[in-house]
Amino acid sequence: MVSLWHYFLGICNLMKNLICINTYKSPSLLKTFIWDYIEFAKHHEAYDFIVSLDGMDKESIAYCNKYNIPLLYSETNEGVGISKNRVLKEFCEYDNYFFIEDDVELLNADVFDLHLQLSKELNIQHFSLFEERRIRGRKDSLSHGKHNIIQSMYGSAQFNFFTKKGLEIVGGFHTDFAQYKRFGHTEHTYRFVTNGLSEYPFQIVEECLYGYFRWNDPISRVKLNVEVSSNDLFVGEEVLIESQIKYFPIKTISPYSLLHRNNVTSVDNIIVDRDVDFNKKKFYIGLKFIETIRYIKFRIKTLWVKN
Repeated sequence: MVSLWHYFLGICNLMKNLICINTYKSPSLLKTFIWDYIEFAKHHEAYDFIVSLDGMDKESIAYCNKYNIPLLYSETNEGVGISKNRVLKEFCEYDNYFFIEDDVELLNADVFDLHLQLSKELNIQHFSLFEERRIRGRKDSLSHGKHNIIQSMYGSAQFNFFTKKGLEIVGGFHTDFAQYKRFGHTEHTYRFVTNGLSEYPFQIVEECLYGYFRWNDPISRVKLNVEVSSNDLFVGEEVLIESQIKYFPIKTISPYSLLHRNNVTSVDNIIVDRDVDFNKKKFYIGLKFIETIRYIKFRIKTLWVKN
């Protein structure tokens, strides 16, 4: 008799899933972290791969070109939400989408099949995953066998899962946020609640908080001073949330280009960078230096307040 798990795996193999790494002016992060995702896609036929670069970055473009890495890039930096819209518009045929930030290191690739499984069994159209410290407004939890789904009001977007069905109902990321070159993921997530697709906006698979990804915190590349609400949200985003938008079409703004399109599905054509281990070691040495500087600044600030 075929087990339920093998039956599920058979269904997964019939679905097409796109893994997208979202990046912005971070060639060092691309060189360090994309290769584990590419390696996974090469060995799993149900998964395809692409990099979405927000704006022009010559080094990132040259790197992807050198190794035949499929890359979608825009002429203008408009924020990660619009960067995702470009992918959704250009590759609308997929059953499921995984959007992952460029500084997230993959440790356990079972995270992909697990999200597909729980999405199908629990009829959840959108999952988020990020550092546990970023979970805010925890409301409830949903138990399903050995799995537990944390449900909260606020969170982050380091890893996002969407079904095609869910996106057809809620649409794409709002273009109002292009002027800020950030924000928008929370408003988009709240649309799943507004449409009755989930009770709470952020659905987090608890077991995946640790051991599946390494969450890194390099220097922020987009810095803005904006008014923040009591919920620690940009007030402009909170206003849109309160308006309870149900649907916003998948729109793009600036022109964009696509390199090595065929390799989205033919990942075996991607040439392996033999320096990936060196690049990863170099990144973590640099990150350790950044963390040391942060700690020194924190200690100086603490002593200054005490005195």
